[in-house]
Amino acid sequence: MSDVHSLQRVEELPTDYRADLDAGNVLAAWTLLRAVMPVGKPNQQALATKWSYKHLRPLMLRAGSLVPMERAERRVLAYVNPGLPRERMATTPSIFFGLQMIMPGERAPNHKHIPAAARVIIEGSGAYTTVDDEKLHMEPGDVILTPPLHWHDHGNEGKKPVIWMDVLDHPLAVPMDVSYILPGALAESYIEQPDSGDTWFSCPGLVPYRGPNRRPPDYPLRRFRWDRVRGALMASAEVASRDEPVHLRYCNPETGKSILKTMDFSARLVRPGESRSMVRASANRVFLVMGGRLEIEVNGATHVCEQHDTVCVPTYASVTLQNTSSAPAFLLQVDDTPTMTKLGFYEELT
Repeated sequence: MSDVHSLQRVEELPTDYRADLDAGNVLAAWTLLRAVMPVGKPNQQALATKWSYKHLRPLMLRAGSLVPMERAERRVLAYVNPGLPRERMATTPSIFFGLQMIMPGERAPNHKHIPAAARVIIEGSGAYTTVDDEKLHMEPGDVILTPPLHWHDHGNEGKKPVIWMDVLDHPLAVPMDVSYILPGALAESYIEQPDSGDTWFSCPGLVPYRGPNRRPPDYPLRRFRWDRVRGALMASAEVASRDEPVHLRYCNPETGKSILKTMDFSARLVRPGESRSMVRASANRVFLVMGGRLEIEVNGATHVCEQHDTVCVPTYASVTLQNTSSAPAFLLQVDDTPTMTKLGFYEELT
């Protein structure tokens, strides 16, 4: 077997041969093999990065006066990873995070798109998201799904701006040449009724009865209320042993699968004084602090985080969560484990 460090370089090839390769739209793959498949570990572009909500909030509020809704469609500040090309508009190679704001009395245009999306409400009340004309109220901490190719719009019936975090998988869809958007007309009326979390899925362990030949819907629950998630975390912390992490995964209540097909969402409670090292894995991860104060150490660098701060974690990184305060800290985790698993790329390192 040849020495992996002495593969032929493209400049070592004759000039006329290289020109013929270019004319035929081919490459001498051996000259670039280590660029796409390096030995021992991947070439990682994404960097562990923290975004401070305290710094970004004034910029988001100012955007409300700088950019009218009709000129923006969606008024969003993208969290761009400094290690990735800016035009990719990506927080990790597969996940996008960005702050969105809607002002009192505004309605964002109706549209649908290929990328899967979720909204994590940061602050404010009185806003809503509609998905296929179903009106879903937005309260701080809630996770609301807008799945691929489902019509959706937003409105604010309150008196103050409402800010939320957009989470999308367009960094996956764009390089696959499938990302697009379709505009639609705003509905004249909405379905005004309790959402499925307050009706069909209000009792743990119970789902609508379906015969063996009836397939459950892909997205039966579209709003995951934070007050219930937080309560479940607190209850779990009461019974979990000190060695056991308090970590709950959002899932489709009828199948147990991920709430979106490309991304997993989960919530953590980190106890006062607790330090928790996470398993090193091939998944890209993004953390959003939902409450409290937390130190997130990534590959030896510590990021001190407060409520609504965001940290992205590259693949294979070592991560430690530490709560040095006297109050519990709450964390929302978004990762691409479902994508990695479906592709056969997921692995954990000991």
